[in-house]
Amino acid sequence: MPTMLYIFKTTVKKKKDVKAISRIFEASNNILHFNFDLEDCDKILRVKSESLKATEILSLISHLGHDCEELDL
Repeated sequence: MPTMLYIFKTTVKKKKDVKAISRIFEASNNILHFNFDLEDCDKILRVKSESLKATEILSLISHLGHDCEELDL
């Protein structure tokens, strides 16, 4: 399966929330790389994965209490 880059608009605003999400993402073997851009007005999250679908990433974020929607590339 090819590596996919997903870009999401999120409601994540605080560094402590990024740290909580980071712990979950870093524990996942399915996420190759991720980063947040809290300076962007859309609080962008980028995720590279070879095996996860966008819906699975959305589910992870929502389980941690944040809204998230995929942006078109």
